[in-house]
Amino acid sequence: MALVEKREARRAYVAAQYPGLRLYDDVASVLTDPEVSALVVATPAATHFQLTEAAIKAGKHVLVEKPLATCVADADQLIELANRQGTVLMAGHTFLYHDAVHELRRMLLDDFLGQNFYMHSQRLNLGQLRSDVNVWWNLAPHDLSILCFLAGDRMPRTISASGTAFLQPGIEDVVTATLVWDDGLTAFVHVSWLDPNKVRRLTLVGSRRMVVYDDMSDYKITVLDKGFDHLPHIGDNMDFDDGPMVRFEQREGEIHKPYLRMREPLRNEIDHFRECIATGQEPRTGGRHARGIVALLEAGQQSIKAGGSPIAPSLSV
Repeated sequence: MALVEKREARRAYVAAQYPGLRLYDDVASVLTDPEVSALVVATPAATHFQLTEAAIKAGKHVLVEKPLATCVADADQLIELANRQGTVLMAGHTFLYHDAVHELRRMLLDDFLGQNFYMHSQRLNLGQLRSDVNVWWNLAPHDLSILCFLAGDRMPRTISASGTAFLQPGIEDVVTATLVWDDGLTAFVHVSWLDPNKVRRLTLVGSRRMVVYDDMSDYKITVLDKGFDHLPHIGDNMDFDDGPMVRFEQREGEIHKPYLRMREPLRNEIDHFRECIATGQEPRTGGRHARGIVALLEAGQQSIKAGGSPIAPSLSV
């Protein structure tokens, strides 16, 4: 194994912690190392395209941290290059390797929640501030990847977003967005660097049940048997809009916290990357999925600049 780190102090720290690890101070050295067959790109987002492109051209398999690139055109170029080179290209959307997220998808596939009315994700914290990207590009990739996964690996029809830059001019630190799918499914996203509490929560509201996934809790998933039951029409009574009276009765049922066998998501992700290298299979968060998230991020950013107008994300060719 090898590590590329320009800062001498960091290289010294890593050398002390992991004796025997090969250390380089420039990327070119590791790209020409014949003993290195795969790379993990964990650098600022603006550098992802250049470093990943160089790695693929050198014949290396690449796991690149989210987002894959900072525009759809660059993502498409990386996908085409990896296909041509026959290398594995995978993005680090770690939450798609989280056992709790897969349990949510199972519930939806099994119709456990009934009709999925809407989803609401919150990823809030006080920091860490970035200057290379805004909070949308920094935090929202996690939520967008989860939401598309839960929607059956489908892209929404439109996305509208609004954001405000309180601390750094032109760099939004609070963003809210709305995603709408063709079948009417709706999702709301709230990301912030300026919230007093650290929150990583996703709520699914169904016609039969509701579920809350709280990544900060020891109990990741809480199922709530609550909502509204639709009662039949009452005789021929009419309401004041000259329509038949429709009644709903609020339902409050049991709260259940199922036991989940939790494995470390990052370990699951790395194991999946190695498996894809060995078998040649398409990664769960391969080029197609990662490109879709970049398209949503790009469309969301366009919507922010357009004052919140709905934008259709760029479809893959």
